[in-house]
Amino acid sequence: MMRGGLLFIFLLSSISYGQILVDEPSQDLGDVYENRGKITAKFILKNPYQDDTIRIHDINTSCGCTAILSDDTLIMPRSSIELKFSYDPKGRSGLFSKSIEVVSRIGIYDQHRFFLKISGNVVSENMAVKNVNAELIEYLVAPISYYAITPYDTSYLDFNFFISFVNDLTYEIDFYQFTTIGFEVGVKDYEDIEQLEYLLFYTHGKIQREFRMRGYDPNTVIFDDPVFVENNDLPLWSKASIKVYSVNFGSDLIQESVIKLTDDEVVENKDLMLNYERFSRPSTEEVIEQVNFEGLEAKLFSRGSLDLQGVVLSPKRMSYHDRVKFGEQLEKLIFTHLKKSSGISKKEVNVQFDSLGIHPTDKFKFMLWDKADEEELQKFSYEVKPDRITPPLLPTYRQSTLLTTDIDLENEGFKYFWKNIMLNHKAGRTIKILVESSKSHIPRGGEENTLLLANQDGLKIKEALQDMFLKETGRELEVVVEGYVHGPEYNWHNKRHAEYSQYEYFNLIPLVNQQNGTNEFSTNPYLVNFDYYFNGIDTASWVFSKFANYIAEEIHQNGYVHLIIESSISRIQLEKNKTNIFIAYERALESEYRLKDYLKRKLVDPNRIIFTEERFLMQGPAYDGTIPIVKFRKFQYLKIIPEKHLLK
Repeated sequence: MMRGGLLFIFLLSSISYGQILVDEPSQDLGDVYENRGKITAKFILKNPYQDDTIRIHDINTSCGCTAILSDDTLIMPRSSIELKFSYDPKGRSGLFSKSIEVVSRIGIYDQHRFFLKISGNVVSENMAVKNVNAELIEYLVAPISYYAITPYDTSYLDFNFFISFVNDLTYEIDFYQFTTIGFEVGVKDYEDIEQLEYLLFYTHGKIQREFRMRGYDPNTVIFDDPVFVENNDLPLWSKASIKVYSVNFGSDLIQESVIKLTDDEVVENKDLMLNYERFSRPSTEEVIEQVNFEGLEAKLFSRGSLDLQGVVLSPKRMSYHDRVKFGEQLEKLIFTHLKKSSGISKKEVNVQFDSLGIHPTDKFKFMLWDKADEEELQKFSYEVKPDRITPPLLPTYRQSTLLTTDIDLENEGFKYFWKNIMLNHKAGRTIKILVESSKSHIPRGGEENTLLLANQDGLKIKEALQDMFLKETGRELEVVVEGYVHGPEYNWHNKRHAEYSQYEYFNLIPLVNQQNGTNEFSTNPYLVNFDYYFNGIDTASWVFSKFANYIAEEIHQNGYVHLIIESSISRIQLEKNKTNIFIAYERALESEYRLKDYLKRKLVDPNRIIFTEERFLMQGPAYDGTIPIVKFRKFQYLKIIPEKHLLK
């Protein structure tokens, strides 16, 4: 069934879809004649990579009337292929818009999908055509609801029900030009709202991308401000309940969307064997003279049988009984004529004038056609694929050790952490926990080895976790302890400015559900040189974005990432009350904050970033006023080094 009348023309020179570059992702074929055969659309798909081969993994069309003509499945590096699609307009007059989903892969894990689109208008060279007057007569969109395990959980975005929700909303755009989407978020603690807003913002982008891939302008998708409500019935393992719904057509009373369109108006076309109309009532013989018996005999010869369907429309003054009688007379006369000319029996020919009605303009009208010539209903043919469920990484737990080095078992955050551990254990997943135990450089009771204290605290936490796990499951729990000393050296100058308490903590990182794959992004360090007015790294730069992709993928694959940060400053004194080494520390600290905040907005848990070493350096010659300041720039830099880079 035809949907909407939107045509899309993308005037873009080259659009990237993750892996593949497409010159024209949407093609408007304009007016297409119904009876001049199939039409073809060609798409050029380019591989922009230097070394990687892209494989076309899967191609799906929005209906069976679009045929794939190309057999190419591989796009070699720095080359392109041509994909051809055909559309048969026969019997499909009116506007059309067909989408083709292309799924591509590099290697095993890096999979992308995008949509190509062809659209146009099928016109007939015959005056008698099929009119398409589709309207939405019933439209209710079922909301989607889910529990977010963590504020960084996007696993639901790959579920089939999410894709179906977007597909359902396209009807609203087709018929009303825009759709409005709302969010209702249930939380136990309103302090979680800020983190959940990142998740909603990410979801906005995902929804807009889905519409954009289908050829819709993102401006046709409107988001209402999210509504946050208190939900004390949340499962202990969940951070929030989230409902996504259609503001204008949503209904909580249904589980599946209800979408009904008016039937296409059945009128005559060139395949009609009888198409006769007049104001006065004709005799049956007069109607029979208008039947195309030559065409019927040709069809009978080629097919061996006929199944004929007829319509009788009359003015209101003609009774229903008279219409039935008139139809029966026509059935008998048509069969008699065919039997006389072709010698057929009732087994070969079936004639029925069972569509009887009132003519809207008070006329007598008679139509007859072979059912084999009826337009086949366009059915959306698609394979129901299993949900690509990728479980999210579990919540981490971070606790200050200023007051106690014991785990606060009554803390809601720890209960939330531990419940997810136990549920995943019951699901048969291997459980491993990484304990990051951190201390500052504050002196403590004559103990000089602060790193030893950090490790001792970590081992104490390890023992407590293992005892809990053993009591609840009867199994051993693997726990790895990493002790670190963070922050600046402790002295009188630094004491005035540094917040040492922030480095007294332990951080529990569950290593469950990580993908254990290969990170395709480069492990090269991030390095930036700067002048003297510098506070921290620029997260808007392209170089930083590439580096952040590596970190995000490393966490996705391994559950955490080890980084080294090196902040260097020249010997030109910048402030009276702070040493240059302390300024280097402040720059490193601000850069760490910016890095973690950037990744948090990308839904990466910042607790999974571990700085294993912090280097604060003052380098270069002493400044005596004779050396140009620009010469000192090479000593002014900040570098973030993945530990894996050092292992190469």
